[in-house]
Amino acid sequence: MAQRRVDWHGSFAVIVTPFTKNGAIDETAYRQVVESVIQAGCHGVIAGGSTGEFFLMSMAERKRVVEIALDQTKGRIPVLCGPAGIRTEEVVELAAHAQKAGCAGGMTLTPLYAGLDEREVLEFYRRVAGESGLNIMLYNSPRYVRAVLTPQLVAQLAEIDGIVAIKDTSFDMFQMNDLCRTVGDKIRIFVGLESLYLPALAVGAVGCVAMVPQIIGKTAVDIYTCWQKGDIAGARRAHEIVCRVYDLFKVGSGYIAIKESMTLLGKTGGYSRPPMLMFTEEQKAKLREIYEDTGFLPASQRSAAE
Repeated sequence: MAQRRVDWHGSFAVIVTPFTKNGAIDETAYRQVVESVIQAGCHGVIAGGSTGEFFLMSMAERKRVVEIALDQTKGRIPVLCGPAGIRTEEVVELAAHAQKAGCAGGMTLTPLYAGLDEREVLEFYRRVAGESGLNIMLYNSPRYVRAVLTPQLVAQLAEIDGIVAIKDTSFDMFQMNDLCRTVGDKIRIFVGLESLYLPALAVGAVGCVAMVPQIIGKTAVDIYTCWQKGDIAGARRAHEIVCRVYDLFKVGSGYIAIKESMTLLGKTGGYSRPPMLMFTEEQKAKLREIYEDTGFLPASQRSAAE
């Protein structure tokens, strides 16, 4: 069987799931988030990933947000789902639903918590790709999964039909360099951190699974579009802004920081669900400093007040 190939590239926005204050999925707000990243110039959208707080949703809800994203996108850019779990059957079920619904692929974590060995990792991805029929983007996240997708293991995974890409969130440019060198001709390599987007492009990555386009729009995508045009100075300017915006992850829970940032800038971030908590006023003030520094908010009048 011929190995499946895709032409995924650029900024694939991994989007939040806005909840109402009472905890329901806010479909109207969710559609607005999808539309906002399309208008920002993103090249793909990922529904129900970690940033989408899949861990706070039922199986039915996880399937529903994928359906909403597909309906809102209407084929303008690829939609990926975010199947993740511990039980292989659960991951296969989510991936098979996404394939049937019309998703271009699924960004799939190695099973959480279990700490699989290489043989088990290979079998897991072989089953998910084979049984679902979905194109799979591997997701390497050593901080959250007790199994590291090393370049050597990825080279073996790349031989499985249906494994078409990887998101690498290792925080390690040595790993990124080795991935590009060893499997860059077989699968599409995405970096999972926008603060490493520009360096990753320089060594051969084709894009980024991006969190901040839903906050700051086109500026986040400019890293890629400027790079592609040969405008290195423009790419560096966007990179510097994104690096400052990434300070939001130092303020508190990252997914809440994204939602609170969106709300601060007049977008539809919405609320979360327990055990996640929305930010305090002190935390919101720290976010405001970030967006004042980067020009997305007018400078406050603190000095005048003083």
